[in-house]
Amino acid sequence: MNHICDWHDNAINGLLFFDYQVAGKVRIIWMNLYVGLLLVLAVVMGSVLGLIYFRRCLKAPEFAVQHDITDPYSQFVAMLFAVLLGFMVADAMQRFGDARTTVQQEASALGNVYRLAEGLNDAQKDKLRSLCKQYAKTVIEDEWPKLADKQDSQAAWKVYRELWAECSQYEPNSSRQSNAQSALLDAMKAVGENRRMRVEALHSGLPFELWAVLFVGGAATIFFTYFFRAENIKIQALMVGMVSLVICLNLFLLMTYDDPFYGDVMVTPSAFETQLRLYELD
Repeated sequence: MNHICDWHDNAINGLLFFDYQVAGKVRIIWMNLYVGLLLVLAVVMGSVLGLIYFRRCLKAPEFAVQHDITDPYSQFVAMLFAVLLGFMVADAMQRFGDARTTVQQEASALGNVYRLAEGLNDAQKDKLRSLCKQYAKTVIEDEWPKLADKQDSQAAWKVYRELWAECSQYEPNSSRQSNAQSALLDAMKAVGENRRMRVEALHSGLPFELWAVLFVGGAATIFFTYFFRAENIKIQALMVGMVSLVICLNLFLLMTYDDPFYGDVMVTPSAFETQLRLYELD
């Protein structure tokens, strides 16, 4: 069983060489809440200024000639972009929710290991419970800050392996201890599965190419609004500003939820902190 666990660990550790490249740089800019909102405001103002400049370059009769052609094209582009953006936002929020559930299940399974150790002899029980506390502290203090940089903790992997070794190598002396060991192995299996899913979630973000498509599509959708001319430029500027605001807010929402372990909106280690508080009650 230890060979199987080591194989899984090595396979997951290999993912740590994933290169985030340019997407990571974009993420650093947008994931701060206040900086992101300032960028949204800047884009909205820029789109309005672009409308004013475009209106000066293109005369009113030319607008009227283009309306019959512009209208169906703009609807087609807006529909495709809205569907794509909506799907991406929904997917990012789903992945965020899944990551939070995975963390809760991992911490809960660790708590089961701690409680099931009661069925072992005193020496083994104390060793296993000590490892459970050490694992939770290592995840909170050492691993969680590294998750923001797409890394996990080698120290946490070491304690995880020790937990597996203690559970799998234990030799029960009674049917009670045998049943406890069987339940412990099931609980450790849940810890391992959820831990691996949590590490894999570090690399499930949108690739840079898709981000480029979304930004270009948003810019194209805003630009298409320039080909329509309202008699009152203030009204048209307000409409263009609202369109660009909605697009930018959705892109900001997508960026916020794309990485569940980074930014002002992120999955916290509160589930492990709760387990530590429960451990201290014993």
